[in-house]
Amino acid sequence: MSSIEIIGPDRIDKPVSALAMVPKTGTITRVGRQAYTLMMFVAREQGAEDDETGLFGAPLNSVIRGYDGSTGSVKELKKHLLSMVTHVVEWQSPSPAETEEWGACGLLSQVNLKKKNGENWLYWAYPPALRQEMLYPLRYAQIRRSTIAQFRSHAGLALYEICARYKDNPSHRTSKQHWHWWLPVLTGKPIPKEIKTEFRFFNRDTIKPAIKEVNEVSELTVTVHEFKVGRSIEFIQFEVHLKEEPSVKNSKAIDLTKVARAIQLGIDAEIAEDHFIRYGELAFAKAIERLEVRLAMSGTPILSRHAYLKALLKDRVIEKSLPEESQENVIEAGVTKKEHPGVAAQASLREREAEKLSIVRMELERLDAPAMEQLLMELKENFVERNMSQAVMKRMEEGKWESALIMGELARFYWKRTRGTDWTSSDVLPRVERVEQAGLF
Repeated sequence: MSSIEIIGPDRIDKPVSALAMVPKTGTITRVGRQAYTLMMFVAREQGAEDDETGLFGAPLNSVIRGYDGSTGSVKELKKHLLSMVTHVVEWQSPSPAETEEWGACGLLSQVNLKKKNGENWLYWAYPPALRQEMLYPLRYAQIRRSTIAQFRSHAGLALYEICARYKDNPSHRTSKQHWHWWLPVLTGKPIPKEIKTEFRFFNRDTIKPAIKEVNEVSELTVTVHEFKVGRSIEFIQFEVHLKEEPSVKNSKAIDLTKVARAIQLGIDAEIAEDHFIRYGELAFAKAIERLEVRLAMSGTPILSRHAYLKALLKDRVIEKSLPEESQENVIEAGVTKKEHPGVAAQASLREREAEKLSIVRMELERLDAPAMEQLLMELKENFVERNMSQAVMKRMEEGKWESALIMGELARFYWKRTRGTDWTSSDVLPRVERVEQAGLF
């Protein structure tokens, strides 16, 4: 795809056909466009609709906060969700003949709001013509979730998404289009039968503010080129470059899938999202996994799941035997003073796994490209044999082996491949040496 790539959970691959949406029966708003992109990301992470509902789903507040909205915008978002079902848009690529064309349709075929464990959840489905393109795009633009969350105008957001498609193009320029083509694409409003506005007003009120916003909040630098026919400006084209040192604000976008899992375990949505931002995706994901393991254990129950999660994020070891002055910390961590014996064993297991993972990461970093390629190919074959989920297989196809979703599996596979023992082996870690097999090293 690209010689310059956005790596990690901040990246969204948006289909090129979804970049230049032309509204036909209603306005596309900035909030609607942000929410729609985040919902697409969640759907792609889930891989398929829920078996029970037949729909994709996510906590409503997570969608709102994902684009840096506020809880007070729930009513506003409902309005935009309704428009996604009722309003018709025409889909087209910003580059002629880049994608196959299909007829106009709604952005969503269905949308529901339901209560789940006391939390508002959003459920949705795509029209058949869009579903495949939304989940598995053949051509796409790499955009940042942390960037789209910062836009405050539809024009700026639309221009950013389109220009992101060309940041690594040899010419660094979008296709040249008549300014009438850009009018509905940037404003998000249906084009009237008779265009009464002039280019100079469109340029003043829409194009210039959009360029300014893109240059201020994104990793891109955009300029416009104007082309005259006679005395009038008829065509425009944008030039785009990636900033060498992007001055982008800290991300407030939330990984909805991990937050949703935390909510299912009884963690308040706002607390989960705050911890995600404060401690980072990897630490948050590990803590949620550990909390889930602890909840599945029999014996003394956890008094406070929120406090226990916080203790895990701070890497506190909750032991059975603590000095008298430290027992308050145990209570704060959400467990009783007389802790279940299994917790100490669980803490020891976590330490061993962390040490093993550190060893594996160092060894993986030393592998040359052919060896790494061979290892990932074998892991992929292993995934196919085990019928792993679509979300996992998609990450493998995209080469995202460092993601939390893949790294755990890769570590276990590599350990077995090089040591000949299972990941759960109780071998003394520093004395375990990797073995040379099949020319991997």
